Amino acid sequence: MKKSQYIYFASSNKDKLKEIKSIWPLKNVAIKAAPYGFQVVENGKTFLENAYKKASTLSKKVKAIAFSDDSGIEVFELGRKPGVKSSRYFRNGKGMLEITELVKNKKNRKCCFTCAIVATDSKGKTIFKVQKSWYGKVAKNPQGKNGFGYDPIFTIPYLNKTSAQISSKLKNKLSHRAMAVNAFAKWLRKNKKILI
Repeated sequence: MKKSQYIYFASSNKDKLKEIKSIWPLKNVAIKAAPYGFQVVENGKTFLENAYKKASTLSKKVKAIAFSDDSGIEVFELGRKPGVKSSRYFRNGKGMLEITELVKNKKNRKCCFTCAIVATDSKGKTIFKVQKSWYGKVAKNPQGKNGFGYDPIFTIPYLNKTSAQISSKLKNKLSHRAMAVNAFAKWLRKNKKILI
């Protein structure tokens, strides 16, 4: 395997890439964006399946190690939906409003953000995988302008604020993505020979 000090990120989502770079704790390992136009049909039944599809597709394309994040919001009252279909359900914010309406009169407003990360080698074989969840409650109405996606309706109970109302610095310490990214970075530190 070709040695390098960077790793590819298999996604065309600029917001995710920006957030992951801001969380990334390894100064000696840079994150390289996927080639322009990179796309994969995300039809897996789980976050891990979708993350694997993206990472393995890019790994085989660039013949190097790549990792991918697949994430979404799971609303317990809705049978953990939209889940893996979160990005399609979002529809420029309409999905957020639908969720708040669906749970408006429900006692159980529990939800979680879930993030799965899978890394694959140059042949597309899984070398690392992790899934982490950040638990909260669905807000009555969207609040806050920070973050992206479903952040305005994800309430952090002990702060009584949505993840769109807190700073990106704080979010990057608490979130599902922070937990998953840091777990991956910790693994890379122990297995740095695969990159360097």
